Order: sequence, then C-alpha cells, then structure tokens
Amino acid sequence: MGEGDDLRIDATGTLHPLGRAASHELRARAGEWRLLASPPDIIMAVRAGNEGRSLRLAGEVRTPGALCDVVAMIAQGSWSGELIVLEEQAKRAIHFERGNIVAASTSVASERLGEILWRFGAITRSQLDEVVRSAEKSGKRVGEAAVELEFVGPDELYRMTARQVEEVFYGAVHVANATFYLFDGLDETKLQQRHHLSASQLLMEAARRMDELRFFREKIPSDAWIPVPGVGKKPPPELDLDELWAECDGRRSVAEIGRRIGQLEFEVTRGVFQLVAAGVVTMAAPRPEGAVAVVEAFNAALVEVHRVCAAAGKTRELRSGIEQFALSTGVYVPLLVGAGPNEDGSLDAERVARNIAAVAGGEQDFDTWITQQMFDYAGFALFHAGSLLSRDLEVALNSRVMKMLEPFRQQPEVAAPSTRRPAPASTPVSGRAPLENP
Repeated sequence: MGEGDDLRIDATGTLHPLGRAASHELRARAGEWRLLASPPDIIMAVRAGNEGRSLRLAGEVRTPGALCDVVAMIAQGSWSGELIVLEEQAKRAIHFERGNIVAASTSVASERLGEILWRFGAITRSQLDEVVRSAEKSGKRVGEAAVELEFVGPDELYRMTARQVEEVFYGAVHVANATFYLFDGLDETKLQQRHHLSASQLLMEAARRMDELRFFREKIPSDAWIPVPGVGKKPPPELDLDELWAECDGRRSVAEIGRRIGQLEFEVTRGVFQLVAAGVVTMAAPRPEGAVAVVEAFNAALVEVHRVCAAAGKTRELRSGIEQFALSTGVYVPLLVGAGPNEDGSLDAERVARNIAAVAGGEQDFDTWITQQMFDYAGFALFHAGSLLSRDLEVALNSRVMKMLEPFRQQPEVAAPSTRRPAPASTPVSGRAPLENP
C-alpha cells in the first residue's frame, strides 16, 4: 500500500481501515450506508435514510481558487444548498439561497465570531476571554454573551456576523488542498443568523484579493511583519492613510494595527503596501515573543558559529573563549546555570527562561532584557569565531548570522550584536577590523 492509504477492500468485499485515523473516522460513521454508482476508482456512499437532501456536486481542490468555479456555478444557477469544504482538520460550511449567501460556519479558530470581534477591534483580548468564559458558563453563544456583557451592541454584532460570513467565504475559496460537497436544499435549523450577501460580488472580491495579496506578499510576507516608519517621513495626502500611519510605530505588526483600526489582514496589508511603495515605511521581520522563543532564535546563530568553527578544527578554542567571556560577565553564570552550552553551542531555552526571573530582578520587559543578553553572548561568539577563521569564512559567517538575527536587529530598542566587544585578556583576538553592522 502506498503512503497515505487509509482503506483496503479485500476479495470478499470487506472494508478494512488502515491506521488509527481511518479507524476513528469509520467508527464515527457507524450505521447503514447506501452505495452510489461511481467509477471504479471512486467510492461514493450516503447514510441510509438520509434521502431528504441529495448530493449535487463533490470533488477535490488542488490549486488555490479552484473552488471559485463551483461558487460561480451556484451563483449563476441561483441554487440553494450547503457547500461543505474540508481542508485537513478545518471544516467550513456556506449556505446558499437562490445563489446568495445567507450564512456560514467554520471550525477555523481565527474565523470564529469571537476572534472576528477581536481582530476587528470591537473588543479587547481580555474582553474576549471574559465573553468565552461567560458563554461556557451560561451555554449561550459568544455573540449573545458579548451583547449581554455590553461589550458590543446588537447592531455592531450583526455587522460583525456579516463580516464573519465574508471571512469564512474567502477562506473557503482560497484553499489549495481540500475536498468539497454541495448538498441541495437549505436547512434552516443550521442558520444561527441570516444575511443576504451576493455570491457573485464576494467571488469577484475574493479573486481580486487573491491576485493582489500575491503581489503584496513580495513586500509583506505575512501579517506578523512590522511596518517601521522612516524618520521625518509622512505619507502623501492622496493616499488617505493617516489613521493607519498613526499606528505604525515600528513595534506593532500588521495584525496588531488591523485590530486597532478595525480592519482585517487584506485591507491593512494593502494600506501598508501603499506606504512601502511611497517610501515612508520599511518592513521588519516578525520578532519571536517569549524568552524560550528568543533563546531558540539565537540558538540557530550559535549553532551556525559552532558548526563553521568545528569544520575548521577550532571547536576547542571557540568554546574556551566563550566560557571565559561568560565567566567574566556577572550575568551569564546564573543565567546559564544548568542550560549548557550543549555540544553544538545551543542553550537549553526552557532552563534559561526559568533562570531569568532570578537574574533580571525587577526588570519587567523580560523579552527585551533577554534579547540584549543573547545579543551580547552571540555577538561575542561571532566576534571570537572571526579571530579563529580565515577572512573568507569570517565574512560568510557574519553574513549568515546577521541574516538569522535580522528580526531582532530591525527593532529600534535593541542594539545589533557587538562585534567590537573586547575579548577577555587570555583570548586570542584577530587584528582585523570588526564587521560593520549593515
């Protein structure tokens, strides 16, 4: 059997699940089924007794946007029914009435109503947490809980549910690898809230977003990237992006800016792209958050430094120099206790994170603090490696490490790795000029 095979039918016609996942899926479907006529390489079956609605269309999606043709057919034919799109663990359902979209549901966390309210800035994250707790306790839906807590009004909630339907639709038609099923008939019991959205108009918008977003991604790879304003620069008045511009502080990501101004990823990305094109902002890579993530990011640089020195037969000298540096600087002995370094130069990120509170004292911004300590530690490792390597290897290593640490270097509150730090007196130092930070 090939990789990914889930079922086997033996010579007697008995169906055997292969693997735990397939067995789980079949157990959830225990009961009587009716086989539909199908080609030899496809099996189709519907649950017996479920004759009320028929399966009109079914198929696979293998390229982004392929589902647009199906939606166009539904809109042009003024069909009514439920379109179910299954993408790995994600399930989306879109309900149509005479070619218009009236409702949608989703299992994708970022498309749930509470997340939509937060992403649009209608409620804060702490309010969302309170809404979820209230809904779980009372058994009410998230929207009802948000209104009951007076975080949003009924009119705003209605608008947000419409936006949720749009986002579920865009998510569905943009999938690149999924299966879909279109059932005839509209089941009113599945509709929590009714809207009346033109499938044709949403389809045109989805196509436009798909084309433009591919273009935007050349400059803004994801909504985690950070627009950094240029000193003394302002956007041209004709762009009409003053509200967005005011939120570009060099620290907030595209996603965070969207929440503050009540826009989702596409609208904010488009606006930021216009600011980039106008030359008033540059994009900074997303910066890891949390002490463990910060240390892991620097670990990649430390491993690369050790790898290059090991290939040059300089592992012992490198490790000796780093050890002397750590001992000569008071903070690293307690910070790195029980954390290594390991043979490859990396540190135990979890252990470092546990040590931080005791070492950093009253420092509140632990991320910034540990970032600066790791910059100094990795900066010395890079500096000392330069004294042990040939000029060509040193330059190439510096370039790779600087690239790895670019997300940190682009943040204004953290200095670049110091290749100028003097080594301990007993450590050999190259007489070359240190690499300038680009």
